[in-house]
Amino acid sequence: MKAITGWNFRPYSPMPQEERSFSPYICRLAPREGGFTADFIDNGAPDGRHVFYWRRRGEGEWNAVSPDHDKEIFTVSVDCDDLTDYEIFAERLDDGKRSGIRLVRTGYVPGIVINYLHPDDNEYAFSGHYLCSPSLLKLQSGKLLASMDVFAGDLAQNLTLIYSSEDDGKTWRYLTELFPCFWGKLFLSGGKLYMLGVSREYGDLLIGRSDDEGKTWTVPTVLFRGSNFSPENGLHRAPMPVCVSHGRVMTDVQYGSWAKFTFGDAVISAPEHSDLLDAGNWVSSGFWFPDDAPESKRKGVPGGIEGNVVVGPDGKVYDFLRYDNGVWLLLSFDPDEPEKKLKFEKLINLPATPSKTDILYDEKTRLYFAIVSYQLDEPRTGRNLLSLMCSENLGEWKLVRHLIDYRYEDPAKVAFQYIDFRFDGDDIIYSSRTAFNGAKNYHDNNFQTFHRIENFCGLL
Repeated sequence: MKAITGWNFRPYSPMPQEERSFSPYICRLAPREGGFTADFIDNGAPDGRHVFYWRRRGEGEWNAVSPDHDKEIFTVSVDCDDLTDYEIFAERLDDGKRSGIRLVRTGYVPGIVINYLHPDDNEYAFSGHYLCSPSLLKLQSGKLLASMDVFAGDLAQNLTLIYSSEDDGKTWRYLTELFPCFWGKLFLSGGKLYMLGVSREYGDLLIGRSDDEGKTWTVPTVLFRGSNFSPENGLHRAPMPVCVSHGRVMTDVQYGSWAKFTFGDAVISAPEHSDLLDAGNWVSSGFWFPDDAPESKRKGVPGGIEGNVVVGPDGKVYDFLRYDNGVWLLLSFDPDEPEKKLKFEKLINLPATPSKTDILYDEKTRLYFAIVSYQLDEPRTGRNLLSLMCSENLGEWKLVRHLIDYRYEDPAKVAFQYIDFRFDGDDIIYSSRTAFNGAKNYHDNNFQTFHRIENFCGLL
């Protein structure tokens, strides 16, 4: 076994399980009404012959089907009622090598499925059982990239999966995996593609670069050290926007933990035209805690998390953070003194339940936009009503349109959350951490889905 020379794997396998990398590997699942699709790769026999086996979970004889025309996709149609679980695997015919057994549940899914992970599927048990941290990016070539990590609160949480689309999100294919990488954010700076993440929950902050549209990645640079230990305070973030303005590359980060129930907020930054893989070019602002501004403190709130670094209408740089139910936190950052502590500005009312969202400015409309989990008292909402909001000034927000409405479904089981979105011409495209059709719960989701809002300006 050779030592590691990069950040990417196809697939990643723990060292004692190296054989996994040279056996058939089901790398993408996409359930639908009346069936499902499974993509696979086989590094041990890329041109080998394969067959795909499937059956209702735990029942009867296995059914066999041959790959589709491109030899890396199996499509299965079933006659059973939807919301039915199936177990599946791929087999190499030459020597009988098999993939792991995967699980899938059929049924209608809002949007286009980027990837699916059944809550009982153990394929990624070394990292987790659920798909989190959507990150969506459009490259200069027009190709779309979508990343997600695999998480579970009691596991390592250190694997990120990356998928690509060359037809504006209509279809998705497996690209690669990054290990270790958690809470990853894809972004462009100076025309170059980067990933910014942590090694695990509360772990070291990492950055790497790809020069071939996400296929291969440099060995990541450690920018800042975390605790690498969940019960203790460490680095916390989400796939928040990376803002390039005022001559700097800027994004939000926290230090704290849910176990200690405290978070401090900071902005990390580097000169725009510097080498972003050189840790010496990065600095962190001082961390702001609620105790620094007693007028901001709210009972049961550990601090701000998942902040958006954004340029305000006054030209100043702000960090707009998730804070409390329907209440958001606005801090200011001075790019001329990037190591100075953030400053409390005010609390802002935004009718959203506590959940990560991006805030992006659109030059054409001169408006700020956010896609939020909308808050209603009746019927009870959590993250089951997804809505497009806009603002002229970051302080006052209005509803543009409800996008995905399942407010009458159980908010403990259905969710569309942690939206990562981009302007795409006249449209908005976004990826969602989606819980649907039998997720463990709203938080521990089973889908990553892709969506498009056509002609969003026409909704204003």
